Amino acid sequence: MGEVITDNDYFVNHDKVRRFPWSLYHRPLERELVAFLRRVSVERPNGSTLVIGCGLMQELSLAPRDMSFTAVDIDERAVQAVSSFGDPRVTARAIRPEDDPTVLGQRFDAIYAKEVIEHINPWEPYLDALRDTLNPGGQLWLSTPNYGDPWLPLLEQTVLEVIARRDGFTRQGLHPSPFTQDSLTDALEAARFEEVEVKKVSRKLALVATARRPRDP
Repeated sequence: MGEVITDNDYFVNHDKVRRFPWSLYHRPLERELVAFLRRVSVERPNGSTLVIGCGLMQELSLAPRDMSFTAVDIDERAVQAVSSFGDPRVTARAIRPEDDPTVLGQRFDAIYAKEVIEHINPWEPYLDALRDTLNPGGQLWLSTPNYGDPWLPLLEQTVLEVIARRDGFTRQGLHPSPFTQDSLTDALEAARFEEVEVKKVSRKLALVATARRPRDP
């Protein structure tokens, strides 16, 4: 799949996503994701969903009750945390950083990967693997920081870098695969997805993409 960059310990940051000011970025992503899951549920009742980089799955409480989830993460602590929920809809397992979703040996009606693709280099085989892991007509949801507008790079070089250094690391080189709205659109279309839509959210600091694997002829 490519090299997954894991220089920083993200697990300790998962609890921050609903706390101010981090919620300014993450709350709109959560709303977009929940709306996506509801659309999938209408189209494919009792559908199966793959969650890549599951973290703590804060969105689970808002997800449709009829969906099943396979949650994967390269951090065993995240897998243990999600497993501890005891939610019968969820099966969680750890994967190696070098694995792609095809190692699961099954296909899904939907896939979502929140804040993952920017850490993967090269990303081309990653997108191909996502497509191949969807059932025909299955839907994809991605989010990633928006590097097409000046605001996020400015924040990363100033405020966020100060916070990172206070916590003992740096954000330099944190995202080896930065995307803009246009480049993410082009990437998904090059990976032979259809119905590609990429929009700016979170005060233009993030991108949310939806796409569909082509249906069988």
